Amino acid sequence: MRFLIDECLSIDLVSIASQAGHEAQHVAHVGNAGWKDWDIARHAAEGDFVLVTNNASDFRMLCGAAVVHRPGHHHPERQSRGAAAEMTSKL
Repeated sequence: MRFLIDECLSIDLVSIASQAGHEAQHVAHVGNAGWKDWDIARHAAEGDFVLVTNNASDFRMLCGAAVVHRPGHHHPERQSRGAAAEMTSKL
């Protein structure tokens, strides 16, 4: 699974995800610090990332069904809840 960690979260989540066998990038490390939410959402969708954020309500409004529920993509609240919970439990 590929994770894009939002800048509102610790960069430590990148190494935690990597140690669990997942690809992970932090928004600040890919040159996107300070991006608006819609830019981050587009980057996540285009890169086939699951966006990990503390700001889910804003992203839900931005993404809508077209991005979050596309066939072949993971719904972050359903399918990756276990991986996200595992990552945050290690902080």
